[in-house]
Amino acid sequence: MGDVAPVGHALRQYMRSNWIRFHSLPGSKRYPESELEVHEVISRHCQIASELFVPGEQLYAYQSRYPLSRRQTNARQSIAGRQLREASLEFPVNPETVAREDDDVLVTRALVTTWKPDFYDRLVQEIADDLEYMVTLVSPASKNVYCPYDGGMDIFVFSRGVPELEAKFSAWLSGRPDRL
Repeated sequence: MGDVAPVGHALRQYMRSNWIRFHSLPGSKRYPESELEVHEVISRHCQIASELFVPGEQLYAYQSRYPLSRRQTNARQSIAGRQLREASLEFPVNPETVAREDDDVLVTRALVTTWKPDFYDRLVQEIADDLEYMVTLVSPASKNVYCPYDGGMDIFVFSRGVPELEAKFSAWLSGRPDRL
């Protein structure tokens, strides 16, 4: 990730060969409307993340936001109800265009956690409901990156082949030529 904001849409520009986008619901539906669909969203996210991470593995959890005043930033930075008080850093979304627009920079906070599949169900549901956003989980060991969003997940896989995961979960891929 280095000098780029740790969010899927920014990372995709620089790690495209390792990128896969999976959709959370059939037909690329964006938001769940029933308990059955909520269960499907959580199940898909858990299955994909479990391909990237092993139980008990150390992860870095990042949450990014567009810059606000420091007071607003401190009040709004949380991951699923857990206040993050670590130092925040600013990352460019696209290093070639930094400082041209307000949305070229993201303020990012991080914490160290461990992968426990069912522990993240609440976070996945909040992201699916558009209550949380720009959250990224990264394995320092494998370098795998998981970026859930309100319609699916962008992943960047380094521990195995992209074609292997695309074949295993092919029904969850986009049919669009740009793979979005």
